[in-house]
Amino acid sequence: MSINVRKHESRPAAAAAPGGEAANRTRSLFMRALQDLAGSARGVVYDVPLDQRPRRARPSSPSVLGSPLWDRYVRTRRQVDDGALTIVIALRRMEDTERRLAIDWGARYANSFLLVEPRDDVCDLSDESNAGAAQLAGALAQMQEPPSDAAPGWSRGTAVGELLREIYGRWVYWPSPAADAAPEVEDLDLAGPSDTLALQLLREIPRRFPQEAFDRSMAFLLSWERELFSGPVPRARSVFRTRLGMPILHDPYCADHALRRLVNLGRLPLVGPTTVPRISYGFGSAVPETVSDEEFEALVMA
Repeated sequence: MSINVRKHESRPAAAAAPGGEAANRTRSLFMRALQDLAGSARGVVYDVPLDQRPRRARPSSPSVLGSPLWDRYVRTRRQVDDGALTIVIALRRMEDTERRLAIDWGARYANSFLLVEPRDDVCDLSDESNAGAAQLAGALAQMQEPPSDAAPGWSRGTAVGELLREIYGRWVYWPSPAADAAPEVEDLDLAGPSDTLALQLLREIPRRFPQEAFDRSMAFLLSWERELFSGPVPRARSVFRTRLGMPILHDPYCADHALRRLVNLGRLPLVGPTTVPRISYGFGSAVPETVSDEEFEALVMA
């Protein structure tokens, strides 16, 4: 499994510098360093400054009052809204209402976006007057261009890479889909130069959302949203991608294994993908252990 992280043309204050060529060089180095920190060639950066943050028109309204930078961020996020796990690197800490908008508003697969913020609540890389932004800007100004044969992760061994590992590592997630659920926080260990956000998240997500969490959620969904349980087996995976706060689908087979458990308990029937011969499981006929995950996902919920 991999985490997809998409790059967009960000203009954070920490990377801003007067003059066209110098500014472009600094922005390029900053984005390269963020990609290396993430551990992937793609990335989504939440670079909306505090004074341009989105707000709901009214507390109960679905409409949002945004800004040009907010609109650009949403457009970029939509480009990778395909259900694959995607890191969102925020340049500053947010309060929960803004976090939910940044991850959930207008997203088809909100639960696939993984929000990472600076560790320090006063660090704001979108504000050039902020001490953290000034420190990063100074390090970027001293940073050398990467060699032509630089391997992925090159910047992690530089002063900029070390500074970003000090700044980042705060994963914010929602343990419940309830609208009033408070987020939880996990500090990621990025002490070593080979540590990346993707690597640490792939270690932490299964620990926070083990198979048992999918088993409980799937049983709840069968009782309360039975309409989800028809058609191909992979359809049952979708709810874990679309709802903020459901167990994060770090492995598609986590949903399939939870579904297989319900079938073996006699709570849901499955049939084969073809009519002749028509195999069926459930209601007293458990799925044999010899049926592989690949064979199971080809079955149909009846």
